[in-house]
Amino acid sequence: MKKVIILGASFLQVPIIKTAKRIGYHVIVADMNPEAEGFEFADKKYVVSTIDTDALIEIVEKEKPDGIVTAATDMPMRSIAYIGEKFNLNTISYETALKATDKFKMRESLKKNNVPIPEYYLVSNREDYKIALAKIKGKKIVKPVDSSGSRGIFLLEKHDDIEVAFKHAIENSKTKTILVEEYMEGDEVSVETLSIEGETHVLAITDKLTTGVPHFIEHAHKIQSNKKDSIKEEITKIAIQANKALSINNGPSHTEIMVTPEGPKIVEIGARLGGDFITSHLVKYATGIDILEAHLKQSVKDPLNNLENNLNKGCAVRFIQSKPGVLKKAQIPKRISNHPQVIEVGLTANEGTKLGEANSSTSRIGHIICQAENSTLALELCDELIKEIKIEIEN
Repeated sequence: MKKVIILGASFLQVPIIKTAKRIGYHVIVADMNPEAEGFEFADKKYVVSTIDTDALIEIVEKEKPDGIVTAATDMPMRSIAYIGEKFNLNTISYETALKATDKFKMRESLKKNNVPIPEYYLVSNREDYKIALAKIKGKKIVKPVDSSGSRGIFLLEKHDDIEVAFKHAIENSKTKTILVEEYMEGDEVSVETLSIEGETHVLAITDKLTTGVPHFIEHAHKIQSNKKDSIKEEITKIAIQANKALSINNGPSHTEIMVTPEGPKIVEIGARLGGDFITSHLVKYATGIDILEAHLKQSVKDPLNNLENNLNKGCAVRFIQSKPGVLKKAQIPKRISNHPQVIEVGLTANEGTKLGEANSSTSRIGHIICQAENSTLALELCDELIKEIKIEIEN
C-alpha cells in the first residue's frame, strides 16, 4: 500500500484526504490544530505546523512516505519542496516553491521570461512606498509579498487611504515587505493545470467573481469560463508560459489572470491545487477530471487517470460572506440539502459566533456548490438557493 503525507487538515484539505483514502493509500495528515476536521479521515495524524520543516522532516524519516502533498494553501509548498529534494520525492523544486510563494520573486521570474504582468515595485518602508506610489499612474494595488487568501490586499484610489493601505498590507506580511502594483482593469479568471514531466496540461478555466474594492475577496467561481474562444486561447497560452517561467515541471498549479483591454496578464500563480472548492469540486463536476486523484497518483509515481474533459457540464460555488455581529441563526433548509443539483452546501460558523468584517477569504461563513448544463445556469442556481439559507446576524 502506498503511503502519502498530506499537509493540512482543515475543511479545504478534507477532499484530498478522502480521495487518498478512496484510492487505497495509507494517509498521514499533519496540522497544528488538534481539532482539525480532516484528522478523522486519516490513518494517522500529527499535530504539527505545516510550515515547520524540521518537525516534518522527522515525520518523513519515521514514516518513509511515497509522496507528500497539500491542497489550497501556499506556504506549506516550501516544506514540501525541501522535503521532496531531500528524500527524492516527486515534488516541485525548492527554488520553484520560493518563486511561487514570494510575490516579488514570482514577478521577477515572469518578467524575465516575458510573461505579461502589471508594473510593480518592492517596498519595505514608507520612503520606498512614497516613491513607488509616484511611479505608478492611477489606481494601485498594495499587497504583501507573502500572503494568500486575499489577506492584506488593498485597492488604493484616494490620497486619504495611503497610510491605511500601507498598514493593511504590511501587517499581513510576515517579512514586513509589500508590493505596489498597477491596478489592472478587467475580468479575472483562474486556470487549473497539471504539469507532467515538463508538459503543462490546462484542465479548466474558471470565471471568478469578487467583492471588489477594497479587498477583492472571491465570493463565487464557475467552470467552464464564458470567455470567447480566442480569449481562452490567449489565457491558456499565458498560463503555460507562467508555469514554464517558474519551472513548475511536475504537479498542479492555480494561475490567476486578469483579462485587461491590453490582453490577459498574470495576477499570481500558485504551484499547488486551487482552493475555494475549485479543484476539489468544480473541475470534477464540470469536466469529469479528478485532479485530486491525479495529483496524488503523480506524487507517489502511480499511473495517472484520464485528463480529458468527458462531462461538459457547468459547476459553480457561491460563498456567504461575514459581517460584524453575532451569528444568531444559521440554518440550511432540507429542500436545499436534498436538491438533486446541489453538490455540497455547508456553514463554517456556528450560532453564537462573533463575526467580524469581511476582509479576506477566511471571513466566509458558508457556501453552496451547484451543477447544471452550463456554468451560467449553475451560478444562477447557487444565487437562487443561497437566498433560502436562513442567516441572522445581530449587531
